[in-house]
Amino acid sequence: MSTVLTAPITAETILDDLMSTYKVTIPLFIRRKMMCIGCPVVRLHDVREACREHGVPLDEFLREVNAAIAQRA
Repeated sequence: MSTVLTAPITAETILDDLMSTYKVTIPLFIRRKMMCIGCPVVRLHDVREACREHGVPLDEFLREVNAAIAQRA
């Protein structure tokens, strides 16, 4: 079951909740070649785990995600 999220997004945010709530973030995952969309563990992994698995700097990715959400608002 998805959680209603509010920004700012943190390292502990579950990916499924993030992408379900803020679809504007999906292209960020694709651009970084983080093929989390449709992955069976998307409901369990948080942003920190995804960044670690894909070699993406966590702080940089969180800035991008929160900026995309802020621009949408």
